[in-house]
Amino acid sequence: MRTFSIILGSIAAVLGFLLSFFLDSFAYIPTALGFILGFIALYVSKSNGLRENVPKLIIALSFLAAAITTMHLFIENEVADDVKQTTEQSKEQEKEDLKDLEGIEGLE
Repeated sequence: MRTFSIILGSIAAVLGFLLSFFLDSFAYIPTALGFILGFIALYVSKSNGLRENVPKLIIALSFLAAAITTMHLFIENEVADDVKQTTEQSKEQEKEDLKDLEGIEGLE
């Protein structure tokens, strides 16, 4: 049971860590699975008197992946702001161009 939890927990923790950089919304599932399996391995290790280093590492890596994923939720989307500003500037430029064209037509 301990070996099974360690193997699956480490795979889930590493997958959650990698997904936290690329696909934020999908990283929570392997991260939560890594937490659960890490705590199961820690509990089995404590009850059998075995080393607890690997389960603690799995829990720490899962915690790090969860922290990175949560951090990405609070970062503002700068691209959307830039697009909004560019759109507003192009509308203002079109209005000025129309005024210029009306002025040129009035001269003729």
